[in-house]
Amino acid sequence: MCAQRLWPTVQALGRGLVSSRSEIIQQGVKAYNAQNFNPNHLSQGHSISSHDRFPLSQRIIHTSRGSFNKVVARSFHSGTVLLVKEFNDTENEHAHAVLRSLPAYHATTVAKEETSGSTFYHQYTFPPLDSEWARCSADEVANRFIATSQECRYRPMDLEDRKHSELCSALVRNLRQLSDNQLLQVLSALSLWPPTNATTTPNFVALWNALDQACTERINRWDMTRMFLVADHWYALRLSRISMYNIQMTKLLGRKVSTMGPTQLVQYLFYANLSRKLEPFIIKKDIEKRISEVLTQISIEELGVIAMGFFKTQTFLKNERLVQGIVKKTQENLDCVSDASLCAILKLLRKSIPVTQWKLLHSLLDSLVPQLDRLNHMCLLQVALLGNDLLVYHPQAIDIIASKFASDISSIRLKDIERITFALMLYNCVPPSRPDIFSLIAEELRKPERTMEINHYPKCFVSCVVYLTTLGFFPQDLISAALQPSMLNLLSMSRHYSDMGREVSELEWAMVIEGPPNYQGYRLNPDLRQQLTREYLGNLPVGSIKGMTHQEKLLIEVKEKLAAMLGGHEFLTITHVLPHVQTPDLVFCTDAEGQPVVLPQEYRDLAATDLKRPLGRPGEIQWNTVVVAGRNSFIRNTEELRGNVHMRKRQLSTLGYYVSVIPYMEYNRKSLRAKLSCLDRSLKEGSSLCLDGRVESAWVNLKASMEKQEEMIG
Repeated sequence: MCAQRLWPTVQALGRGLVSSRSEIIQQGVKAYNAQNFNPNHLSQGHSISSHDRFPLSQRIIHTSRGSFNKVVARSFHSGTVLLVKEFNDTENEHAHAVLRSLPAYHATTVAKEETSGSTFYHQYTFPPLDSEWARCSADEVANRFIATSQECRYRPMDLEDRKHSELCSALVRNLRQLSDNQLLQVLSALSLWPPTNATTTPNFVALWNALDQACTERINRWDMTRMFLVADHWYALRLSRISMYNIQMTKLLGRKVSTMGPTQLVQYLFYANLSRKLEPFIIKKDIEKRISEVLTQISIEELGVIAMGFFKTQTFLKNERLVQGIVKKTQENLDCVSDASLCAILKLLRKSIPVTQWKLLHSLLDSLVPQLDRLNHMCLLQVALLGNDLLVYHPQAIDIIASKFASDISSIRLKDIERITFALMLYNCVPPSRPDIFSLIAEELRKPERTMEINHYPKCFVSCVVYLTTLGFFPQDLISAALQPSMLNLLSMSRHYSDMGREVSELEWAMVIEGPPNYQGYRLNPDLRQQLTREYLGNLPVGSIKGMTHQEKLLIEVKEKLAAMLGGHEFLTITHVLPHVQTPDLVFCTDAEGQPVVLPQEYRDLAATDLKRPLGRPGEIQWNTVVVAGRNSFIRNTEELRGNVHMRKRQLSTLGYYVSVIPYMEYNRKSLRAKLSCLDRSLKEGSSLCLDGRVESAWVNLKASMEKQEEMIG
């Protein structure tokens, strides 16, 4: 109801912004198809093939957008894109329905049909003049407001109508004189009125603010049952997130979680979810400990409410025993858990399972596979994303989910298409059952029905295009739409898109390195490309080893060993060959016989933000890069590179480098000889270096150097 009350105001605020954004995709499409571009944004090329074009017949859809995160629904018959109630509200409605379905919560929750009935409707006549309200007692004013509210059931009225202003004013003046029960009845009656234009319309804001203050003033004398019941009436008004009462209640009860019963703990976390925060002073480990104690006493649906409370307050679990208990309970109830509750539990587990427990995550994915056919798209997506944070890849689950998404792609939200594309990119996965999914995604993004959705969520569109290019798929028209100036301006307008410059830079550099030769679409202005590259350029490892990251230390150590194999530091350097990749690489050269060649000074002098192409004529010098692949470069418990590293390797090869990859899990072995053996194997597989005798020579020199250092320290 809060969203309904605010929506007309939000529309008014949004119209100005939308008028400048609603044709963004159309402009990019028309410009791309007509090849009518600003020369400053173009690369040279030729005409494009018809299958790489947006349709020219897209219809512009004018929409508005405010502060609410709305989702998009579609008619299964027409494919029409429509704005509907935000998904978060649906989640909250489900959680509340869970509470209402259980007898233990009946005394502390209220259903819509249980709001003030018709007790007073025919019993009270109303004063003929506004001046007579001053003579009414507090009881009379409250009863008459309740009766008027009940009349709205049969004859909807506008609370902001002038004829109700004196009644509202009289009620505000008399609230403090009402009993607790009367206060609750008035609060309930307020929800019977049709929504006003905003939460700030005069009569409505005066009433709810006064009720909020009155409830907050009395909260300390109420028991937990009364507190929850009043809080649920604020939920019925959809004012929980902005009411002081809800904030004060979650603060007050936050100190009592250790003594809460199972149902009280569940309901407390439901209201914490509505306010989107747990106060800093609340001891999270006490909540986790109490949940561990009551876990066997609550249902899987109640666990879903708890999970939602944690996830929506950005509070993730630290207690490994509790995490294990939640995984076990979830596995035991997979046959009966609802999609919404499972969705909430999976969201929480994705952020809570520690890396040391990654096998637990894989076990859960094993258990989920037989359930995939019955789950809805939102839940399937959470299964697909479950292993992302720990890089735990379950090929069977991802393949089934990708196949289901491909089959139903026209009915799936743009946000969800973007997320499934991310999962496929992360694991560098081409689903065996639907290898055509990338073409289907591109075609879906081209559809006129998606225009409005893309205007609302441009970040999702651009990210989708970036993930496709990371996978080596280059839809030229979509790339042009993503790089057009109007799209870039839109991305820069929102603080929520503050990190999109990195993805835009990656897309631009991908086009520089791998872009189709006939591409004639938009490109970044050179100055903007330079600016973004400089902003997101990673650091080179310099200074004390003590202050370096694990990856930087690993890079320096590999450099020392490789320099010993090559014959000196003059033969190699650390640099950002690909300026859009965060971590740098090692570069060295050999001649045609595979012998090390001193790096040209011209190469060393290249600017940090430059793309480092091999210098000289092909065949004269062989150029090599060594990618030191750290712990986050590989899919968990495998030797398979994650998608971004695959792209990095592919782009280095495209530039003309021989590419060797040093896997940290093998290189991290303790002995010097084992480290050199790892380098030897990797260089044999990927470099042009002749390795005859180099490992043994490097071992002798490094061993002598280590002994000399030990003598000096001694």
